[in-house]
Amino acid sequence: MTSNDDQANRLPFSLKDIEIVGAAPEQPGHGRRLFVLFSETATERDVLKTFAEKTLQQDGGALSLAWVRETKERDSLQHDGLADDLGGTENLLIVPVGVAWKPKSQQQQSWRQIMGWTHLIGSDFRQRRVLKTRPERCAIVFGEAATLGELRLRHGRHAADDTGTAPGNTNAFADYVALQAALTIERDARAVTGETIKYPRFVTRALWGRKTFQAQLERVAAENGRPIAEVREEARRCLKELVPNSRAPHISAAWAFSRAVCRLGYEDKLCYDKQKVAEIRRMALTRPLALVFTHKTHIDGVAIMLATRDESFPLVHMIGGENMAFAGVGYLMRRAGAVFIRRSIDSPVYKIVMRQYLSYLMEKRFPVSWALEGTRSRNGKLMPPRFGILKYVVEAAAKENMRDLTIVPVSIYYDLIAELSDYATEQTGAKKRKESLAWMADYLRSLRKPLGRISFGFGEPVVVDTTKPEISGAIAAEDESFSVHLQKLAFEASVSANAVTPITPSSLFTLILTGASPRALTEKEINRRILALRDWAMARSLPVTEEIAKLDVPRIRMVAGAMIEMGVISRYDGGPEPVYGVAPGKHFEASYYRNTAIHFFVTKAIAELALAKAAAAKTEALSVFWAEAAALRDLFKFEFFYPPLDQFNADIEVELRRYDPDWASKIQGADAMTLLASMGPLVSHAVLRPFAEAYSIVADVLLDARMITDATDKQGVVEAALKYGQQAFLQRRITGEESIGKLMFENAFNLAANRNLIAGDDASLKKARQTFRDMLDDLTNRLRAVADIASSKPSTQTVTEPPVYSNGSADHPGATTTH
Repeated sequence: MTSNDDQANRLPFSLKDIEIVGAAPEQPGHGRRLFVLFSETATERDVLKTFAEKTLQQDGGALSLAWVRETKERDSLQHDGLADDLGGTENLLIVPVGVAWKPKSQQQQSWRQIMGWTHLIGSDFRQRRVLKTRPERCAIVFGEAATLGELRLRHGRHAADDTGTAPGNTNAFADYVALQAALTIERDARAVTGETIKYPRFVTRALWGRKTFQAQLERVAAENGRPIAEVREEARRCLKELVPNSRAPHISAAWAFSRAVCRLGYEDKLCYDKQKVAEIRRMALTRPLALVFTHKTHIDGVAIMLATRDESFPLVHMIGGENMAFAGVGYLMRRAGAVFIRRSIDSPVYKIVMRQYLSYLMEKRFPVSWALEGTRSRNGKLMPPRFGILKYVVEAAAKENMRDLTIVPVSIYYDLIAELSDYATEQTGAKKRKESLAWMADYLRSLRKPLGRISFGFGEPVVVDTTKPEISGAIAAEDESFSVHLQKLAFEASVSANAVTPITPSSLFTLILTGASPRALTEKEINRRILALRDWAMARSLPVTEEIAKLDVPRIRMVAGAMIEMGVISRYDGGPEPVYGVAPGKHFEASYYRNTAIHFFVTKAIAELALAKAAAAKTEALSVFWAEAAALRDLFKFEFFYPPLDQFNADIEVELRRYDPDWASKIQGADAMTLLASMGPLVSHAVLRPFAEAYSIVADVLLDARMITDATDKQGVVEAALKYGQQAFLQRRITGEESIGKLMFENAFNLAANRNLIAGDDASLKKARQTFRDMLDDLTNRLRAVADIASSKPSTQTVTEPPVYSNGSADHPGATTTH
């Protein structure tokens, strides 16, 4: 063994310069202790060796040492002679000891400082240089100790060794002790580094040692006639592909990078209800938690990362597609907890690994997060949810009999969005640009403009008891009823997310301008209409932003200025007074902002159109009204989320009663049009006209054999509709270019297929398609009629009682605002 003098000459440090964190615990009655010395590099091993030699001289014969080191293979630990040392009595005290490296500063670290800390971890060369120049950045950490008996008890509960043998195997127990020592050092080193976030380490090794994991691999091998060694090798590859290698410096680096990205165009402060977030954090610490968010832009994930980091959540594991794991950003985010999954999963081994990994994260109380829609919304509305990740999460929770899996819907919304021009291009049929470093550079450049604030709304949590027979039984039997449960969960989460997505100034501004298009509006007209919509929303206690609650004429001008700067709207000053309209070629961008809050207006819009239908009825006008409301609900079922039919009808009644308590008698008495005219502000022409016109374009395409050769070819029908839509716009058969869009045409095709209008007997099919087209013609005519009524009189709210807001006052309180 090397003498202390020789060691001091060889290493560029002195123990007196190195901080000792914690104290070496004493064994009662001066019993034996075993120091398990954990190191990642040769430098760390030398530091611990110097410390151990000094401790041995002072301790006498009651202390022994065992070495554990991390190898180059990820999550792999090598221990020298540890198995022999674990043959002692049950009261042998096992003490983990390791090395931690401090960042240069724990306050307001620069990007350069964070990256320097990142490069220091695992780098033998850099660590030696720091020991020579700044030895105080190195610390020796004593981890929490445990007796040999306690560790044996824990190990016996769930461990299997590397080959799946019984937990009594000596090497398997030594592996377990080595892993626990490494994990303890990682956890207790946070007191040194200042990195307070909880994150998982050595996940692959922990998963591999699980009995259930090994048993499932053996079952797959038996069912598929494959050698178990081959199946295990595939599982190792899947683990390497899926499981992030998270480290504290990389988490800090990813956080700094995310903050820098958001600061390019958005205000530094994220806006959310801190009390609500604190409540969700408490849930994250005590139960399995999933944050499912609405997907508007590429920075949704980093926004979640920043918000949860600021509020000291355990590390949130963001689940996304492998397309985002490109060089550079993918490398950093993987080490900060991002989980990149395959787009298509057909390997049973991959599915097992995915479920086991998700169950591990939830069991250890690490929240998972993903986009509810599975892709970014290209039109501003909440897209239909996808069930893939939700399915794996629920299955993983069921495997561990979790009773309180908690799914929290998160609505992320932005004052302005930089990607809308890309979305508009895609809606013309162009392909999405592939993600890469070059794409990333262009995207970051697009953020270099004032974009306002990033805000969050948190919906009511959806709690899932996966032990219920209707869930656990359906999973075990691989029954189709499980899909029904998933759909209900996803629908409930979607409705909850919509309910907390607030109305913003930009959504009201664009609602008014797209509804008036192609007309431009004066400032007075805009002020009158936007304030009427504001009053309508607040009278119903709908969620609105703080700016909406405080909206006045000067603030409306500020909103107009911001949207003019973004190029979404235009202002013409050449006449006697300025007028505003949607900027040429920007109807899609304007409709995107409108659609972010459109769901709040759909019920009223349907009621308006049903009234217009009832007004034309010669008999049974009230029955016609309810039949048309149900028909419109069904017509747009691929566009919007609705409550159950009974609740939907009740909501219509409540809305009409606000304008006239005797509304039903008015309709039955052939006075429906008068009731409709009193329902200002009218919104159906602004809310539903683009969808009705888009559907009518597809109906024309299906009727005209010159435009398509195969009506069953969805892509062909959509492409034909994109071309014909341009002609229809030039002929002014549709109001605006916003009615030309790939997503709306796809939904129109889905509706036609749902109504058996795609394939069948030629004669009956043509008649059914013509009936469908005539129905849409009638609808678009009613929409024009409503638009004429809206433009011919002031848009004021004429309710029978003054609006009473959530604080009991007739003044706008801001109590239902989102900050």
